[in-house]
Amino acid sequence: MAFGGGTGLPVLLSGLKEMVGDLTAVVTVADDGGSSGRLRQELGVAPPGDVRNCLVALAERRRLAEVFNYRFEAPGDLNDHSVGNIIIAALADMAGGFCEGVEQAARFLRIKGRVFPAATESLTLVVRYADGTVTRGESVVHETGKEVVEVAVEPAGIPAPSGVVEAIGAAGVLVLGPGSLFTSTIPALLGGGVREALRDFSGPVVYVANAMTQPGETGGYAVSDHVRAIAAHVGPDVVTDVLVHSGDLPPELLARYAAEGAAPVEVDREVLREMGLRVREADLLSEDAAAGVRHDPGRLAREVCEAALVRL
Repeated sequence: MAFGGGTGLPVLLSGLKEMVGDLTAVVTVADDGGSSGRLRQELGVAPPGDVRNCLVALAERRRLAEVFNYRFEAPGDLNDHSVGNIIIAALADMAGGFCEGVEQAARFLRIKGRVFPAATESLTLVVRYADGTVTRGESVVHETGKEVVEVAVEPAGIPAPSGVVEAIGAAGVLVLGPGSLFTSTIPALLGGGVREALRDFSGPVVYVANAMTQPGETGGYAVSDHVRAIAAHVGPDVVTDVLVHSGDLPPELLARYAAEGAAPVEVDREVLREMGLRVREADLLSEDAAAGVRHDPGRLAREVCEAALVRL
């Protein structure tokens, strides 16, 4: 069972799809930018973009998945909308709820596994910074450029779908990430009932650490800082294992990221072990340097499965 959003969770799911029989994904619904944000504002539907990416990653009907991912590029109201976002919004309206719409889209795509939104309705991310200021909305976090201290969601107390809590109880292993810490991974954990279920979960919880810091979100963070942030939001001792990339990155790639204010995340192994965490290191990244620092689906999925087997 995996939690997250953005581009990171679909990469993990596409790898696990070929290796795991029973797979469940829980996806953030706090996005308010791009096509998802426009549909959210205009139709009142929960943002479908991150959910769509996860459905596509698990789809067995690949031609239909390509249609879901098609994005209009022409002047007019449809510009930058993806077909899948519009279909999910339509299904949600026809079925009487976003969760029901996602479930129907999953049937159309014949996905391997299950995909749940993190909450039964859309959430607004409330972000508190180190200087005491507060912003609302996921899309402004990186633009603000301040140190994030805490995130919460509005409305407070919106429950996670009942299937999410049930799936946590039945899961053999939970995986958090990879992805943006404060705008993907943690928001996926903030549906009502999830924190309590996580605290009662006795199996391994693997955090897949990002390879690079994110300006305006995790600048200067070591891996232990990521884990502490998760603990501050969902409770101490939830994470049991940390999976990190090991290996050098090409200098030209590092220079490109440095120009944007990003750097490799420090793997502070001794601190992590003092925190009681098992640290697993492996080459997790794609060899396609042109795409930037990206996890490789197969490598990532194999290491997640091996980490889980060691702890089970």
